[in-house]
Amino acid sequence: MNQKKEVLKDEDIEIIEPDKPKFFRVPSVDVNEVVDGAKDVAENTAKFVGDAANAATDFAQDTLKQAADVFGKVVKRLDDTNRQQQFDKDRPVFLSDLEEGFAYPKMIRVVEKDRRKKSYPDSIGYWQEVKGTDLMIVYQKDFASVDNVRFYPKLEDSVYYVHPLDDHLYIEITEYFTYLKEQRVAELKRIAQELGAKHFKVQIMEERLSSNKSKTGAGIHFGFLGQKAGPKVEKEKSEKNYEYLGIIAEATYVGKEPKEPCLELWASNESIKSLVRQRLFDENPLQSETFRLDYNTSSGIKENEAAKIDGVLKGIKFNTTGSILDEAKKESKKRFEYTIEF
Repeated sequence: MNQKKEVLKDEDIEIIEPDKPKFFRVPSVDVNEVVDGAKDVAENTAKFVGDAANAATDFAQDTLKQAADVFGKVVKRLDDTNRQQQFDKDRPVFLSDLEEGFAYPKMIRVVEKDRRKKSYPDSIGYWQEVKGTDLMIVYQKDFASVDNVRFYPKLEDSVYYVHPLDDHLYIEITEYFTYLKEQRVAELKRIAQELGAKHFKVQIMEERLSSNKSKTGAGIHFGFLGQKAGPKVEKEKSEKNYEYLGIIAEATYVGKEPKEPCLELWASNESIKSLVRQRLFDENPLQSETFRLDYNTSSGIKENEAAKIDGVLKGIKFNTTGSILDEAKKESKKRFEYTIEF
């Protein structure tokens, strides 16, 4: 079978032409403007960077300042704490502390200087605990200006103990017992004068222990062979005797009308108070009498307190010729014999 060939005509063929290239118009550029713009960008960038750097610097400086302030406060607080701890340890005493109502201690130590004075130039002394006792230690020159406290015989480098009746009178510790003995005798003399006595005498007596040995039978025993005397037993008996140590005061007067004396160191002694009553108020006035008075009634230092004083003196290495306790024991064995005649 023969096939028929199809013949294309010209009008049936479409010729496709390629697109023509499109061209854009590039505007003209001013180089100066571009340069100026670049400068502006650079300046703005530099300004931004500079501002940022300044801000960072300010922030860093503020932070460092705040840190320094905080550190300074911490250091100051630690320094204040250390100072307070050192202050509490040194315990300085200032003149303003001695205001009315200040409780003066029984014992005061006077020194010329101490290392604490450099730390507290305005201080007049300091407190120190010695053997459980609070001891007030004062500087001699600075404490001389305190006018309501007196020292006997004078204010110097030493230890002083308070008078038993006067809280503002301090007696040098090695002179204490002698001073009070003289004061008590002087008061007995004044009492005799004011009661109108014609004669008085004060003697010191000291207790002496004497022992007597004696042999006594032990009794009669009844045994198998009858009565039998027991062996003799030796017994020792102690007796208290007083030895006169001498007259320490005596005087004779013409006599006068009596008046009531002011009692001080002997104010609590019943024998002296009885003497005053008999002389002033009894219908049958007293003519003469002899009293034995306890020597240490008004000494101000008892044996238990004397032991504490010795401990303090040893703790501060203050040397005395003898212990205060020994002196107190000696006083406990002494008596005044007071004879008065009207």
